[in-house]
Amino acid sequence: MNQITVFTDDFPYGTAALAHARKLAQIFDAEVNEVLLQDKPDLNAVFEAADEGNTLCFVMGVAPTKKMAFFDAKNARKWIAKSRVPVLTVGNIEAKENDYQQVVLPLDINCQEKELALWASYFPTYLQKNCTHIPKENLLIHIIFNQYKDELLHKKVQNNIDFVTKMFDNLNVSYTLHPFTKIDNIHTFGLNFAQKIENSVMLFLMTEHFSLIDFLFGPLENRILGNRENIPVLCLNAREDIFVLCQ
Repeated sequence: MNQITVFTDDFPYGTAALAHARKLAQIFDAEVNEVLLQDKPDLNAVFEAADEGNTLCFVMGVAPTKKMAFFDAKNARKWIAKSRVPVLTVGNIEAKENDYQQVVLPLDINCQEKELALWASYFPTYLQKNCTHIPKENLLIHIIFNQYKDELLHKKVQNNIDFVTKMFDNLNVSYTLHPFTKIDNIHTFGLNFAQKIENSVMLFLMTEHFSLIDFLFGPLENRILGNRENIPVLCLNAREDIFVLCQ
């Protein structure tokens, strides 16, 4: 049976992570595996064991600053980079009954962001399967993207959209397109978008290679992980073999 492995403790971010893990277990018909942070576990061993077992994803509470929780954005980024399975980061607000019915999928010029599409489709698919009381029309994937004036950038984004929408059509999941203009960063914008539609989770592809700008001003993860909007973010690392969840 698939497992949701959660890092938990008796503090707000740890208890919230446990609540979200239990919600995911309900959605995906999985068991919850608790890793108690106060027991000072070997985190390297936990992440390495994920590939050998049936770990569907990890869940961790991430705070804006280190003083507030075991994980802040900086060390969460370090541990997420070790994971070959997705990691859900949450704030200090516990999961609600209607959470995860809306999925926010930001798409930009990175062709590897297409890897997020399969996981985006899992939420409405499994909610419909295992939570039959939820009307299908409540389950929706929101594809948000920036409309670039530059022809090359526009084409890269459009290629990602074409790939993703074709996949969703084949999987028979509902989605809607949200084009925007003059967006500085579609991923940080996605947090505000997710906050407005409520009951949502945002998907995010971790940075594979850091640029000079990242080293000077901090990587994008510093804003996404432990976000102050308290939006759950499902983080994936780019990988050649895409993890496929058996249905």
